[in-house]
Amino acid sequence: MDQLVADLQALTHRYSHAEEQAWRSSLPKVSKAFSAQSFENLDLYFGSHGNLSIEYKMPAVSAWADMVLLGGHRGKPAAVIVELKDWITQGDLPGPVEGLMQRHGQCQSHPSDQVRGYTQYCRRFHSAVHDYDADVHGCVVFTKDPYYHAYALAPNDSLTALHPCFSVEKDDVATRLPDFFKDRLTEPDREFAQAFENGVYKQSRGFVQHIGEQILNREQSPFVLLDNQRTAFALVTARVSQATLGKRPKKTVILIEGPPGSGKSVVAAKVWASLVTNPNLREGNVVIATTSASQSSNWRYLFQRVLGVEGAQGVVVSATGYTPLNTGQFGALRREYSDAFQPEPLWRENLKMLRSLAPNFRTGSRDNEFLVSIVDEAHALINPEHIEGRGQFGFTTAFGPQAYHIMRASTVSVFLLDSQQGFRDQENTTVRDFKKWAEELGVEVFEEISLAGSQFRCAGSKDYVDWVDSLFGFTSLQTVEMASTAENVIALNYDQRRSSFPILKAAENVIPIGGSKKTLGIPFAPFEMKFVDNLHQLDAVLHAKIEQGHTARLLASYARKWTTKRVALPHNLPPHLMDFHEAYNRNGKTEHWSKIWNYVPNGGDYTHYIQAPPGSKISDDPLCEVGCPYVVRGFDFDYVGLLWLSDLIWRSVRWVVDADHVFESGINRRIAAANGEDDATGPAHAALLRSVQEAYRIILTRPMKGLFIWCEDAETRSHLESSIRTSQ
Repeated sequence: MDQLVADLQALTHRYSHAEEQAWRSSLPKVSKAFSAQSFENLDLYFGSHGNLSIEYKMPAVSAWADMVLLGGHRGKPAAVIVELKDWITQGDLPGPVEGLMQRHGQCQSHPSDQVRGYTQYCRRFHSAVHDYDADVHGCVVFTKDPYYHAYALAPNDSLTALHPCFSVEKDDVATRLPDFFKDRLTEPDREFAQAFENGVYKQSRGFVQHIGEQILNREQSPFVLLDNQRTAFALVTARVSQATLGKRPKKTVILIEGPPGSGKSVVAAKVWASLVTNPNLREGNVVIATTSASQSSNWRYLFQRVLGVEGAQGVVVSATGYTPLNTGQFGALRREYSDAFQPEPLWRENLKMLRSLAPNFRTGSRDNEFLVSIVDEAHALINPEHIEGRGQFGFTTAFGPQAYHIMRASTVSVFLLDSQQGFRDQENTTVRDFKKWAEELGVEVFEEISLAGSQFRCAGSKDYVDWVDSLFGFTSLQTVEMASTAENVIALNYDQRRSSFPILKAAENVIPIGGSKKTLGIPFAPFEMKFVDNLHQLDAVLHAKIEQGHTARLLASYARKWTTKRVALPHNLPPHLMDFHEAYNRNGKTEHWSKIWNYVPNGGDYTHYIQAPPGSKISDDPLCEVGCPYVVRGFDFDYVGLLWLSDLIWRSVRWVVDADHVFESGINRRIAAANGEDDATGPAHAALLRSVQEAYRIILTRPMKGLFIWCEDAETRSHLESSIRTSQ
């Protein structure tokens, strides 16, 4: 058992005590269950006659199935995916909708729904399942408690009829579990088992075409193209077609840059849909690649739920998966060849060494494995050539930049970015970097496209977004001149990201803004923007909007510690133990306003705050949590309540950052450098100031219809109000 656990830790890179205890508790029970006499007649063997994968990683995604049994039934290859749950289930209740359970006062995913996701993914995107026309089944085995009857009750009765639950108790092992296998897995099939184990990501073109048709459906699609988006979309699809439809594919890189609200994600979805529905497109995978856990979970939720196509989330892959080895695999290789690999700056030498030692890169990272990769939020890609891009980020930094591997593993790479949204230390990939790596890889076509000049967030108020940029001295993208030429090409002009931002003087803190027609006395109309005097008022005005049918959230920069991060039920804490416990004066009395940071159940479900699933606390009260820049980047709400805290304050003639109020873990290096610098106007403080300003820019551009601001600091509020008046 010790060796097995050690192997599983190295394989999965999961070293938590809870994970280890689950393996130690559940695996012996599962072994005993499948050794029972009731299985003797099933011809189910392990070792030389059958196959079992423990902790099987799905191709090209960061998802691990606890156990996969491989073989056949009546001459047809088959796989049975088993989800193991070492849970205390007594007291669990059905959730409000299918796929959810009530556990310990919170809604959690039903394990059968997890299995359903695995089976759907394999049916749609596993090469061995496609090539062998294999059946894929799934079930759940509870290894601690036998009390799982609530899991089969409505509304999960249909779900568990397809993906049933079992225990390791005598009755289940003797009858129910063997009966399940009698109709699904009864004979060995070594050839299929080996093909499954070595399987790669492979799209079913008919399936993805169906999803694409849903996106392109004008009546149902949540994605609509307007203005510059349409031109960018036409140019991108033309370039991709030129690269992929000919006799010889052309290595192509396309950069699409645009400010917040310019529609980058809409363009990404429409480009993907137009490609997979093109009958002339050559065989190959066309995927949406994401750069953060928050973005990944929300894109998958959007594809799965909004489009209503089971398994649709499989078209979304993570940028971390494009590196040749995961961190566990690299650790094992480095133990075997201790002197073979160099530090990150020498990543090219490491990559050459890897091609000599282990040339069979993992699935999802092989040369030109993807026909087209469309990367949303590409400004968050990590470049370990610089020190801030080195560390534990979910991929092996020793083999080089994420963007390089995406280009290497794709015939066509489309990157959508806004350089000024890369506020974390490690988000350090520049346009210059893209060009350098494209040249190294022999890219034949390098296209640059701008979406500047359009605004589809913030009630379409370009004036408001320009005000946000001018407030911090950011250099916005220049307005794009559209050229109608014989080739239908856009004339592209935009400024690259400036290396630093100036400290603004009072006389220049607002750049005169022109554009949309204003309503006298109302800044940025029809976008609604107001200041509130206290946090009680902030809650009240947002609740009023919610009652009118609008969406709303509370947002703040990381100016408060996330003390509830590892608390199982943070909403149930007493107010003084919550992340926000703010005192304010109301009617002559001191009151407190208490909230937690955005709750992330199960350690990584970032859809929770954005989508507010039924039965969750935030579904009942959308203002019970405060969202941070990382979670909301790329998403929007009708109305936002902003807590402007003391990390970013205005003093006399300039913006000042207070490092003692900055708790964003993604900029730890900048915080440490600023704390070690005596001069508050020195370069380390300037770099930290830039990161905090970028975080505020993300928050300020999330609302679709209106923004309500509470300022902790009176002078900062006065400056903001003055800057708005000056802009009118």
